[in-house]
Amino acid sequence: MAINFLSLIFVLLVAAAAVAWRAARRGARRAGLPAGRVIYNDTGAPVGRIAPVRLNARGERQEKPLLSHRHGLVGRPDYLVETDEGVVPVEAKSTKCPADGVPYESHVMQLACYCLLVEETTGASVPFGVIRYRDRELRVDYTDELHEALLALLGEMREARAAEDVHRSHDERARCAACSYRELCDESLAD
Repeated sequence: MAINFLSLIFVLLVAAAAVAWRAARRGARRAGLPAGRVIYNDTGAPVGRIAPVRLNARGERQEKPLLSHRHGLVGRPDYLVETDEGVVPVEAKSTKCPADGVPYESHVMQLACYCLLVEETTGASVPFGVIRYRDRELRVDYTDELHEALLALLGEMREARAAEDVHRSHDERARCAACSYRELCDESLAD
């Protein structure tokens, strides 16, 4: 009788593990994650494999940010997934994908920053990243050209930080209207 009871418990534990594994895979597919093992998560369920988990100001557990002293860059990707090709950063956006299917340049550069941070902090190869919009995922290859464009942008940002005057870099009224510096800016396009 005791053996049958232990066998039943074992079977139930295996079944529960299988159900949990399937639910995790469904959740990963819904999140737009590539096939692989999640090794970093900044969306409420920290993993702690790349960076130690710590408590934020509200007492919530979160992954420690990735840091590159060399480039003066710090960031926290939404996910890092270890795949057969290398480590893939995934950035989740709450907006819909642009109508033309081309990701916004700012989103591509944010993703490129995460690619650079992963390379710098882990030494892992980063073949591509994924931008997960509300309605679809876009793969962005981490090419030498994108890497060079990112380094050029980081250089421009360093120069702008050292400048006395930094001018508006766009002609988009809606962007100015949503800007937290609108009240201080003498170049704002918003009314």
